[in-house]
Amino acid sequence: MRQPSGRARVRDVRATLRDIGVHESWSSGYRTPENESFYDLAFDHIARTFGPPGEDAVLDAGCGSCTKAIHLARRGYSVLGVDLSDKVLEVGRREAVEAGLGDRISLRCEDLTSMTLADGCFGRVLCWGVLMHIPDVDRAIAELARVAQPNGLIVVSEGNMRSLQAVAMRLLKRLLHRERGELRYTAAGVEAWEETPTGRLMTRQARIAGIVRSFADHGARLVSRRAGQFSELFTLLPWKPARSAVHAVNSLWFRWPALAGPAFGNLLVFRKEA
Repeated sequence: MRQPSGRARVRDVRATLRDIGVHESWSSGYRTPENESFYDLAFDHIARTFGPPGEDAVLDAGCGSCTKAIHLARRGYSVLGVDLSDKVLEVGRREAVEAGLGDRISLRCEDLTSMTLADGCFGRVLCWGVLMHIPDVDRAIAELARVAQPNGLIVVSEGNMRSLQAVAMRLLKRLLHRERGELRYTAAGVEAWEETPTGRLMTRQARIAGIVRSFADHGARLVSRRAGQFSELFTLLPWKPARSAVHAVNSLWFRWPALAGPAFGNLLVFRKEA
């Protein structure tokens, strides 16, 4: 069977990301009461990084159904959330209103690779778990850096291709011949291209050094790197005690020692050069 061209692949991924189905599958895996304790820890840390809320809005780039925007708004920040999918933004609006935070969260449809936002209009930018699904990741990084103010902060959360989980899972799948799609190794990381119930999807485990270089090329320097979640195996485990054990390890690892190298989730903080 003839493989689709690179442009066709990108079009397919964009169509999948616009579909509400893929967002619902992510919500079922990550928007759970068990996972909220980690988000509380992570967003307390992000709030300390960003500093006092002030009047200027935080940009939540790739906000989805507003999980992260709501966590920021609960800590006093005004948020502009942008996403490629009109359908998921409708869900996000409902979620924000139901949380009593509709006045703090504004939403608009934007493509992260070509945003209509003005240059240097945000002092604080968050992009959590989004770059991993964008084929032209360098272009998205250029846009994040473009809209950040001089000396502004950009916080990025990505999966780490060299983490213990990522290395072990790739090896196990290879040994068991259980790869579900095509693997492609790029300067940005390991891309898994697969067909899902909602369409073609690309998920990248990041080569952290490559992501850091790309931000540097666009005028944003890394100022800190720390662990996010040590493992995301809780999304695969059917047994609640096993999921709870993974969540406990994640919380402990985030508090101490918070080493990023072995952890699957990595939190990267960049500062836009003046």
